[in-house]
Amino acid sequence: MKISDVTVKRCNASRAPDATGIQIVEVHTDVGATGTGFVSMASGGGATSDVVATLIRRTLKAAVVGQDPLFTEQLWRRMYDAVPRRGGDGIVRFCIAAIDFALWDLRAKQLNAPVSALLGGHRARIATYANCAHHLPPDKLAAKAADYVKQGHTALKIRGSATYVSLAEATERVKHVREAIGPDVKLMVDVNGTWDVDTAIQQLKRWERYDVYWLEEPVPPDDIPGYVRIRQRAGRTYIVGGEQHVGVTEFRQLIEHGAVDVVQPNAAITGGITDWLRIHALATLASVPVSPWNLQSVHIHMAAGLPNVKWIEYFMPDNPLLEFQSRLFKGPVLREEKTAEGVFLIPPDGPGLGLELDPSTAAASLVKE
Repeated sequence: MKISDVTVKRCNASRAPDATGIQIVEVHTDVGATGTGFVSMASGGGATSDVVATLIRRTLKAAVVGQDPLFTEQLWRRMYDAVPRRGGDGIVRFCIAAIDFALWDLRAKQLNAPVSALLGGHRARIATYANCAHHLPPDKLAAKAADYVKQGHTALKIRGSATYVSLAEATERVKHVREAIGPDVKLMVDVNGTWDVDTAIQQLKRWERYDVYWLEEPVPPDDIPGYVRIRQRAGRTYIVGGEQHVGVTEFRQLIEHGAVDVVQPNAAITGGITDWLRIHALATLASVPVSPWNLQSVHIHMAAGLPNVKWIEYFMPDNPLLEFQSRLFKGPVLREEKTAEGVFLIPPDGPGLGLELDPSTAAASLVKE
């Protein structure tokens, strides 16, 4: 079996220039077997989307056509090296990820098994925390969080990044949400790397009374010493990060410098499942838990098949961050199991990643080229 083609279809949520865009990538073989992956872009119709499509259709396609699709490690290296002098980093990793997803999807389909079955383990149910990062006034955000708790969630995350709110409003969000959900629900806060060290330390002092379970990405991703200083002064609050980091080298810095309590690799950002597995192995050897950020339709397979995934981030249907993706893909279907410990997800049991397009949404959103 050899790879015969790599195709890209672009779908945009709307015609607005800043609309979310998702590029569907398919790897085709000479025996008729195919695998499906995707890459999501915040700005669907812009120049970045054009660059991504071109990189996949020309540079990365040339690196994999004629090769055996089962050799994912070898293919990953061929794609990374296709743009010389470390050109495989940056936006190219998003492109590599889309093809890598399709390769893993294809591999698992050959066994008529989910991707999780290729990873060596099986978990009957997967712990989750709810993403409650809605940009709402503190009182309305608190009401939304309380509704999630009523649905059975025992851990949830809100956003307090300086990109959207002042420090005072971030504190109001934390205060109102904690009052609404009570003392027993874990409360996480994500600030998307928008603070500096002093701000993070001072805010954590102000938030001691609210029992924040973790502070996510307190400083920019390149400020490893800043992470270390904050963690040393964080008290009961865990410091977590990694969603903007890529590759083993960067995660080794986070782990070996003691910068984080939990790492959050994202398979789309770091370059696919193949590279994500390297990071998981590194974290596992160092006894650092992994909690992947976003991308629940892919990360659910890693959580089901690997031992050191603490939980995955769960986006409800009302969350605008994944609204278009949830319309475009009708599979995999996420099945819940609610217990006194929280909301768990049942691993997919269909072949591959289980990505299945909604035909009407795909046709209506397709970019004609």
